[in-house]
Amino acid sequence: MNKGGLGSDMGSMLERREKKKSQKSEFASEKINAILLEELHDKIKNQPRISFWDPESKIVLNYLKETKPKFSISKEISRVLQEYLEKEYPEIWTEVKQLRNE
Repeated sequence: MNKGGLGSDMGSMLERREKKKSQKSEFASEKINAILLEELHDKIKNQPRISFWDPESKIVLNYLKETKPKFSISKEISRVLQEYLEKEYPEIWTEVKQLRNE
């Protein structure tokens, strides 16, 4: 009888990984609605601000702002969010980049 340890942790990790893969592949198989992307681009191009509530991140970012010269919270959040979105949703990211370059 296994009461934890590497075996059960590995099984849980593999289950999470498979679930995440299937979610990604389900989304990737959907056709991107180019008209909707264009409408959203036109709607928000002059209002690119995003806001969310996350006290832990706010503390970390403010700590970095206080301790690292020239640290920009906005630039850091932008960089992290862009990297994540590009990795998680490459098809949509590519379409948006093309819209932005037109």
